[in-house]
Amino acid sequence: MFRSLVTSVTNSPACEFAGRILSANGGHITQHRGRRRTLTPVPWLPPVNEHVPKSSVGISKVTKTLLETVIEKENQVASTFANQASHQAATSIADIPASSRRVGLVVRKIGMLPQWTKEGGRILCTILEVDENHVVGVTSPDSWYKASAIGKRKAFNRHGPMWKVTVGATNEDPTNYTSAYRKKFTRAGVPVKETLGCFLVTEDALPLLGQPLDARHFEVGQYVTATGKTIDWGFQGGMHRWGMRGQPTRRTTKSHRRIGSVGSVGDARIWPGKRMPGHMGYEWRTVSGLEIVRINIDKQVIYVKGSVPGDMGEKLLLKDCLQEEKRLKSGPMPTWTPSLETIEEEPESPEEGVVPKNLLFKETFSPKLFRFTSPSIVYTDADAKKAAGRDKTKAKIAKVKK
Repeated sequence: MFRSLVTSVTNSPACEFAGRILSANGGHITQHRGRRRTLTPVPWLPPVNEHVPKSSVGISKVTKTLLETVIEKENQVASTFANQASHQAATSIADIPASSRRVGLVVRKIGMLPQWTKEGGRILCTILEVDENHVVGVTSPDSWYKASAIGKRKAFNRHGPMWKVTVGATNEDPTNYTSAYRKKFTRAGVPVKETLGCFLVTEDALPLLGQPLDARHFEVGQYVTATGKTIDWGFQGGMHRWGMRGQPTRRTTKSHRRIGSVGSVGDARIWPGKRMPGHMGYEWRTVSGLEIVRINIDKQVIYVKGSVPGDMGEKLLLKDCLQEEKRLKSGPMPTWTPSLETIEEEPESPEEGVVPKNLLFKETFSPKLFRFTSPSIVYTDADAKKAAGRDKTKAKIAKVKK
């Protein structure tokens, strides 16, 4: 059994690739330590952006206008077919087992804004925009396991077989991208996307290829997990990067913010992991247990309580929280579709000054949030019967004798 295992491993494509590198380097293997971040794309993937600018192609204005019109029509047709597919998809509001994993959304962080509770409390929220999300690819565990090294780790894990669902966000001009990058969107029947994100999904929650994803995939009151790159601070010193104290202010020359001695006594080398100046930020971080307090359906905006990693304009992966006490027990499976939409009529408010409904966005709020369309202070009959007490906030006024 061990001999057959060794034979199958040595005949794998990874070993063939390693053999080519070994022969190219003259039989020597050089070890490279793993970096904390990768700022350049891997060489074995096809390029994404077209390096030749559109201005240097030399096409006329008429041809350019015709090309833009064709691209616009293709995007409209793709969106129409995607919406028809979403109407035909079988979805329902059902119980979500603990072993199920739903697809997530690729969102953009557009800012932070406070919200107010009915008791007057202040909640600082992060605003996340769901910008034209579509399902671009659905890969089975077997295909994923055979295709990549990441699939060998994640396709069959302790939670069972997992499908890789690729979600694209933000429609872009296809002329800015290579033909190899555009092929995946042509197969899915969706416009070319700027950003792609992958999620691990179980078989009972698989969406359809090309299906659009809505902000109502999540519900108000549920908890989510946000994953993204932290703010890129560039090259920073030891005091900013690691919070070091620095050296004394007095009797020090040109070394106030330096880290000091970094060597060891007998080894004459730097230990791996030594805290030194270097690149700070732009690393993957995950924040779990964030509560959704408000959803703007018309603008496809989600208000999340708390902060998420990343700077303004950065893309994040938003998915269901897996903590047992914060897990979503019931929701749309596999995702929200227009067939689940219900018309909810709010009661007419008799108070004056209420904003008409046609001037408001279609939104859902958490019950604990204060609605600015409702009156701020409500007086009852018991409040009117109360005797007016002495106002202690006003200063005493001296009596002037005539």
